[in-house]
Amino acid sequence: MPNLFWYICLAVTGVGITAISMYLKRNTYRVSTLIVFYLFAAGTAWIGEFIVLGLFDSYAYKTGFFDNPWAQNLLGHLLLNTTVYPAVAVVMAAFSLRFGWISTVTAFYLVIEYLFVKQGLYEHHWWRYHMTAITTIVFLAIAKLWFDKLILKQYGAIRTITFYFVAMLIVHTPAPVLLLMGKLHYSLGFVDNYFKDLYLSSTIIIFFYHMFECFLLVIFTCILKKWYWKIVPFVISIAVQSLFVKVNILVFNEGWGLFGTLVIYELFIAAFIMMEKFTLVPSGRYVRKLHNTIR
Repeated sequence: MPNLFWYICLAVTGVGITAISMYLKRNTYRVSTLIVFYLFAAGTAWIGEFIVLGLFDSYAYKTGFFDNPWAQNLLGHLLLNTTVYPAVAVVMAAFSLRFGWISTVTAFYLVIEYLFVKQGLYEHHWWRYHMTAITTIVFLAIAKLWFDKLILKQYGAIRTITFYFVAMLIVHTPAPVLLLMGKLHYSLGFVDNYFKDLYLSSTIIIFFYHMFECFLLVIFTCILKKWYWKIVPFVISIAVQSLFVKVNILVFNEGWGLFGTLVIYELFIAAFIMMEKFTLVPSGRYVRKLHNTIR
C-alpha cells in the first residue's frame, strides 16, 4: 500500500491540475473542448505505453497492490497515463506556454522518475532516463501544436483523428478495470504461449481488437453522419463480444457474465457517441475568438 499511495498522489495531482486549468481558462476555451483534448492526450499516452511497456517490457511499475508484476504494471499505467501526461498537455495548451516550458516539465518528470527508481517504486529494464526526456519533449510539443490546430479547425481529419484517440481511451477503459477486478480475462493460444502472463496477454488481445473496433466506431460516428449508422457500433460490439465468449477468447470469472460486460461496453460506446455529437462543434464567432487568442 505505501507504494500505491505515491502513485495515487501523482494521479490526484494530475486531476487537480487539470481541473484548475480548465476552470481558469473556462472563458477562453469551451470546457468541453479541453476535456476532449485531455482524453485525446490520454489516449495517445495509452497507445504509446502499450507499445513501449506492453509489447517491449521497457520498465516496471511497482505499485505493491498486486502480486502479479503485470497486474502492477497495468494499475500503474492506468493511474499515471490517464492523469499525469494529459494534465501537463492541457496546461501547455490552455495557457499557450512557450516551448521553453517543455524543458522545465521534462526536468520535473526526470526528477520524479529518479526518485521513484531510488525508492523502489519504479524499475528500468532497457529503458533509460534520456528516453523519458525525449518522449516527454516530443509528446508535449506535438500536443501543443495539435491543440492549436484543433481549436481553429474542429472538422475534417483533425477532428476525426482526435476522436479516434478519445475512442481508444473510452472504449478500452472497461477491459483493464474488469481484468484487474478479476471479473474476466482474454485468451488466445499463440498470444498466451508467447507472453506467458494472463494480464499481459489479455491486455494485448483486447487492445489490438479495440484499435480496430475504434477505427470502425469513428467511421460510423464521425464520418457517416446519418443517425442510423450510430447503431452499427453497438451491433459490432455485441456480436464480437458474444463470438469471443463462444470461442473462449473472452473468459469470465467469479460469477461474472456476458450481460454485465455488454451493458458496460455499450454504455461506454454511447458515452463516446454523445461526446462526439455535442463537442468540437464551434460557431464562427467562437473560432475567431480562439484565433485571436492564439495570435
